[in-house]
Amino acid sequence: MNTKPPESGDERPQAQTPEVDETLAAALTAQGEPGVRALGLLRDARQILVGTFLERPGEVAESCLRGAADALLSLPGAPATPVGLKSAAAGLLDAVDALPTPRVATSAAQAGRDNAVPDVSTPAFTTAADAAGAEEAWERVSTAAGVLRGQLARPGGYHRGRAAGIAERLMGVKLGAAQEEALGVWGEVYSATSGTLHGAAAEAGRAARLYTEVLAAARELLVPLPGRAARVLELTAFTRPGPEHALELARWADPRATAFFFRSRPALTWLALLQ
Repeated sequence: MNTKPPESGDERPQAQTPEVDETLAAALTAQGEPGVRALGLLRDARQILVGTFLERPGEVAESCLRGAADALLSLPGAPATPVGLKSAAAGLLDAVDALPTPRVATSAAQAGRDNAVPDVSTPAFTTAADAAGAEEAWERVSTAAGVLRGQLARPGGYHRGRAAGIAERLMGVKLGAAQEEALGVWGEVYSATSGTLHGAAAEAGRAARLYTEVLAAARELLVPLPGRAARVLELTAFTRPGPEHALELARWADPRATAFFFRSRPALTWLALLQ
């Protein structure tokens, strides 16, 4: 009999680690081989989290969750080259490389002399066309730098972009800023699990939290709206919603669900939470 205590901070009780329900399982299976693979990995992750048979369950579970995320974000619809840190850095370098080399003016005192040398302190473009081209090139550099700054300020854009493309294909609607923000959970999952996959120890309790977040994110991404309608109506009926319910709404990736919620006339007490 294995009497080894669980990892410190590891939340293993089965009641705190929900199973993949039938609705989500069906939605995953409908996506073909990647969805079936993700379903298996999610179930494996739960078995690891609620079991007592591994010495490092959190790290093994996070590896399963990363594999599930990889499988789901490889579904059709993901853009071939979503914007991320790598592409933003490459774009900036390309813009810098394309900058024209300014022609330098020759010192007036030396003009006409055989040994005249460029005056490096007075670079200039000799024609208006040169100046216009340089201004346009610099504008490209400035724009590319802005994209990179945005990615540095909020990493995970590559994975948000992949998830957004898949969501738009499945939902048939264009996502807004709020929905793209909700899909940021995918970038957070990659960020959290990268260290573990590269040899770092998993934080206590993090694997269980990530498991729950991946389940919720997969549901938002893949389960058709009718499969989520009951929960939308349930939230609408709340007369005393709490911050956790507002957070749940903020994680909705389907603009149709949000519109359905507000058209269902939720209690006025929601307004203070959603401001």
